[in-house]
Amino acid sequence: MLKKCLSLLAALAVFAGSAGAQQLPPRENPYEVIGKILQPFLGVLLTESNGANRAAEVELVLTDVSGRLPKEMKGAALKARVQFPDKVWVEAPVLGEQFTVCRNGDKVWAAPGRKVEFLLSSFHVVPKKPAIAGTPLSLPISAQQAIFLPALFSVPRADVAEVEELNGETCRVISAKLMPELARSVKAEDFQATLWVAAGNKLRRLEIARKDFSATIDVRTLNFLPSLPASAWEPALADADIHRTDTSMLEGLLYAVMNSLQGPTAGVSQNSR
Repeated sequence: MLKKCLSLLAALAVFAGSAGAQQLPPRENPYEVIGKILQPFLGVLLTESNGANRAAEVELVLTDVSGRLPKEMKGAALKARVQFPDKVWVEAPVLGEQFTVCRNGDKVWAAPGRKVEFLLSSFHVVPKKPAIAGTPLSLPISAQQAIFLPALFSVPRADVAEVEELNGETCRVISAKLMPELARSVKAEDFQATLWVAAGNKLRRLEIARKDFSATIDVRTLNFLPSLPASAWEPALADADIHRTDTSMLEGLLYAVMNSLQGPTAGVSQNSR
């Protein structure tokens, strides 16, 4: 259960936030703020939505890591695109260059092919069940269940609206733990998530911490759109070294890439392929 919660938080992090005007951050009940942060994702990630925007593109930076997470991950910049119902594109710095993993319907490709195959071998990735239809990424919840996600968290001092400046913008800071019963059941009493939320309920930073690690993710850019062009899901014309597979390898590919991130201090260029 904890793995699913963390995966969902990661997915929300990949599609949260956008540049906004200089306005006051939200002051509502923190559970309402969390619910409003989640709302735009339903049309992109889940089937039961009538929203006009069914695609998103985002850039994240892993600004800090500690504990058991490799220090080489610090500063890694990740770009992602997602489009309902079956498209995902992720670009991240791995093994000295930019890796790309993409799902386009029932087909999956990754580049650079030879290094991707080396990474798969290193992580002993094996095929799993093909990705389910009707969602770009396999998530442990439905749209109806997503409505109740805020209830999984416990917010200390929920009546206090703490604010903090972040990159020149005033943000509401919300710290949350798992509900005690859930935390005990998944042995995660030490889990804590802290969110920096700007005006318009836009998530600017997410910090996830446990006693043996922490990770801070800054949301640099995000756009929600009705759709993205077909070319967004195809390799660049200059890419000849392509590893091609199907959706049974998507989860393993993403896992291997996300656990191999390298920031600028590791000597990896953060420029796009």
